[in-house]
Amino acid sequence: MKGHWLALLALLLATVVRSATGQDPADAGSLALAEEEAFRAAAATVAPAVVRIEPGVATAAVGAGAEAAPATSFSTGVVVGAEGWIVTTAFAVPDDVAETVVRFPDGSRAVGRVVSRDEARSLVLLRVEALPAGCAPPTEWVRRADLAVGQWTIALGRGWDSATPGVAVGILSALDRSWGRSVQTDASVSPANYGGALVDIRGRMIGILAPLPADTAGMNSGTELYDAGIGFAVPYEDLVRVLPRLQAGETLRPGIIGIGYASRDAVNGPARVAVCRAGSPAAKAGIRAGDRIVSANGRAVTRVADLRHVVAPLYAGDRLELELERGTGDTATERIGASVELVARLPPWRRTVLGIVPTREAPPAAAAGAAEPAAAGIRVGWVWPDGPAAAAGVLPGDVVVAVRPAEAERAGERLALAAPAQLAGFVGGLEPGSSVILELKRDAAPVDVTVVTTVAQAGVPADVPVTESDPAAVRVVRLEAPELPEPVLAVVPDGAATEPLGALVWFDPPRGAVDAEGALRTWRTAAARHRVAVLVPGSSDPQRWGRADIGAVARALDSLRSRRAIDPSRVAVAGSGAGGQFAWLVAERLGPAVRGVALVGASLPRQATIEPAEPGRSRVVLFGGSATEPHLRDADRERLTAAGYPVGTLPGGEGGDAPAENLCAWVEALGVL
Repeated sequence: MKGHWLALLALLLATVVRSATGQDPADAGSLALAEEEAFRAAAATVAPAVVRIEPGVATAAVGAGAEAAPATSFSTGVVVGAEGWIVTTAFAVPDDVAETVVRFPDGSRAVGRVVSRDEARSLVLLRVEALPAGCAPPTEWVRRADLAVGQWTIALGRGWDSATPGVAVGILSALDRSWGRSVQTDASVSPANYGGALVDIRGRMIGILAPLPADTAGMNSGTELYDAGIGFAVPYEDLVRVLPRLQAGETLRPGIIGIGYASRDAVNGPARVAVCRAGSPAAKAGIRAGDRIVSANGRAVTRVADLRHVVAPLYAGDRLELELERGTGDTATERIGASVELVARLPPWRRTVLGIVPTREAPPAAAAGAAEPAAAGIRVGWVWPDGPAAAAGVLPGDVVVAVRPAEAERAGERLALAAPAQLAGFVGGLEPGSSVILELKRDAAPVDVTVVTTVAQAGVPADVPVTESDPAAVRVVRLEAPELPEPVLAVVPDGAATEPLGALVWFDPPRGAVDAEGALRTWRTAAARHRVAVLVPGSSDPQRWGRADIGAVARALDSLRSRRAIDPSRVAVAGSGAGGQFAWLVAERLGPAVRGVALVGASLPRQATIEPAEPGRSRVVLFGGSATEPHLRDADRERLTAAGYPVGTLPGGEGGDAPAENLCAWVEALGVL
């Protein structure tokens, strides 16, 4: 069988080599030489279009032979137009760079000025005054529809040597990657050949090599996969389609629809709308919380990933045609269409609430054959002091069975409620100051109450209700997993496995292993009173918290969820000193699963990223304790507030110790709707 495939490969290569070079591979005397000739011929076909990008301060004298300022790194570009058009990537030409140095295959240099950018695909269009003789754009390219997994790919770059292109050979290992924006190759792709050419064995352009992110693997910068056998290329067909817009100076930005999903699984969760942001393209198109998206631009949608594959390749200004399924009663649904014009940016989102804190109850089960549980309402555990719900007369014990806008003309937007997340999504899509009608059951009697939404507040309200639990009914659990060298300790109240608990991860300054007795002594009473499981990890290095500790926390939380029900709206991380800074990094890594971060005696870490708040991607941030650098804390508050995050103060912790009672009360308060 092996001989059969080698013979078939030899025949294929013979055909390709004969077509590409006009030579008979039998003259070379071996299959290896025939293969080499085919690769060389393919590389030679496109090499005249591949140039070197030398970042730095380009000067007008460069063309006359003067030296440019020292470059920080070298990368690659591809000539795409005879009038001096060159495409490279944002890795070589970051946003704050307006011009760069282009070195051509003949050794000459020119100033390349930025004309436009494709921010969705990390591409940059440059223009030089003139191309030297022999430097010409590719003449052939492969359509997306003609690409096939397993075909040869050849990656070319000039980052290392401007005279001779670097060549790496592999196969096309996947199509439709980066949510539809790229194809994948296992040819070696590095920063030196970002912006270079990916071609087939006939020398036809497949795409432009680019550092696109693999966000499903937690790789968001696009450069983490270097030397990993995974490289991405923007299909050349996609570039050709938008090249006239780029040449006209238009900046192409990713299109935004303005919705949040009901599922926290950003890949396999159902494409059901949890939040439709007020004023967003989706809201203007009539999409509502609770709608399920069943098709997008004619492509069937059954999960979030299906929709993302349609939306991600689109630009701001593009139109998205959706088909929705909307509930009209307990079981009835209707199909409606929505035409959405995507936008580049949305104003910062600020979560709106009513001031209702629901009881922690096990989620209702769906009836046999039903996609979702029947609407049974949300029981009010307590109301936020001085909040809108309290002012409107909502009482603990009321059951919210439905919500609708107060405007009579929008009465048809009534949403029957089965879970707190539905009410959170409905209210989160409204502007602060909007009026809604809550349909309540109070002592079995129907009551309608009008409540005005307000921006969510941060902090620990006075008199958070507590459970009269025996602190002795709290124990230390060792959360073990095969990948964990040391188990994470958790202080967990006793109770039924189905009773939802809040969860708090607390990071002391790094000191190695955790004393179980000390953890129990610190957290026992507060954990029992507020029904919160407190995870207390140790640091793998006694001197510092590290990347391995983040993975340990994630696995420990999974282990806890396998033992006890955890309320997803009441999960927080907190820490003191260096542990507080590390808590922020953990929250970044765990993403939407973390609803709050508290830093005691600490400011944000220097490497902290603050993405604008979005539905499903926002959290409450508290600062507590004595600040050694108050100016940094003040700057952090300003940045977080500007990005739409609720920011407040955590009482206690002045000595660096954990303010256990206030932290556990805060975890309970995170459930506010």
